[in-house]
Amino acid sequence: MNRSVLQQPEFWTTVAAVVVLTIGHYAAPTHDPFWHDIFRRLYYLPIILAGFRYGLKGGLVTSVAVSVMFLPHVAMTRTMLEHQASEAVFEIPLYLVVGAVTGVLSDRQRQADESLRRAEQLTTLGEMAAGMAHEVKNPLAAIRSSAQILRDRTEGKETELAGIVVGEVDRLDKVVKDFLEYARPAPIEREPVRLTQVLDSCVELLAPVVRERSVAINRRWPADETAVRGDPNQLRQAFLNLMLNAIQAIQPGGSVELAVSQSGSETRVVVRDNGPGIPADKLRHVFEPFFTTKVGGAGLGLAIAQRIVAGHGGRLLLESETGKGTTATVILPGSGA
Repeated sequence: MNRSVLQQPEFWTTVAAVVVLTIGHYAAPTHDPFWHDIFRRLYYLPIILAGFRYGLKGGLVTSVAVSVMFLPHVAMTRTMLEHQASEAVFEIPLYLVVGAVTGVLSDRQRQADESLRRAEQLTTLGEMAAGMAHEVKNPLAAIRSSAQILRDRTEGKETELAGIVVGEVDRLDKVVKDFLEYARPAPIEREPVRLTQVLDSCVELLAPVVRERSVAINRRWPADETAVRGDPNQLRQAFLNLMLNAIQAIQPGGSVELAVSQSGSETRVVVRDNGPGIPADKLRHVFEPFFTTKVGGAGLGLAIAQRIVAGHGGRLLLESETGKGTTATVILPGSGA
């Protein structure tokens, strides 16, 4: 469980270091530049500590706090230590630079660690997938065939129960297929792709669900579309997951907006719904495998979509506001073929 900032010893260590150094700085003999130079340099330690621990925000906040505490001392000593005071003024931009650089490096390291964690997770999933394919899929096929036979040969309540078994087996089979697809991604076979055609095919595939939930699909296509290079099957899978999430998130009678826009060397595809939205505490976890906000969901749809988009050199962004809906934006590089 993550602790709040106030419960973290690094926070109090940083605060204590800044306070102690400030007290020492102000208590040092006014006429002696040696101690003032020492304390001025020691201010870098809490700035670097905060940058490494809390990233760019922590480094900048600490460097600004140090600068604010340091400025009055410069004003107080400028008449007695004019040369040191002028040097001290130029120290403040360095505090900000060090805080920013340390924070950026720390944030990049965290991102690299997260990428490594995901790679290790994929490796583990891939190893599990081989056994899962044989141990689960074959029995599921046998169960489904048996349940279909029973459904065809029974009547009344027994037929209904057999139908439930078939439906649940189909659901489990989809979970297994999603798992295998995520764990063992197929190679990307690039060719010229018109994304509006891919999206139109997704709408056709989802037509039964759209009719069942009385959802309106609004499309905004560019007048002059340029093809991108990508794998149409994989892109279709990614957009199907995004669109299905949007359709299932809204109440019957809601709407889903699909929009394609091109600017320079980027193509953007937007899937926007007017559903209840995703709470902020859950939004940051939506791309994690097996995390889901839907009852009965496998939690792999967005993870698969993100992997496909990343494999095409693009980005998948998700924005949501409670009560106003969710917007998924796919940004793909390059155009023309």
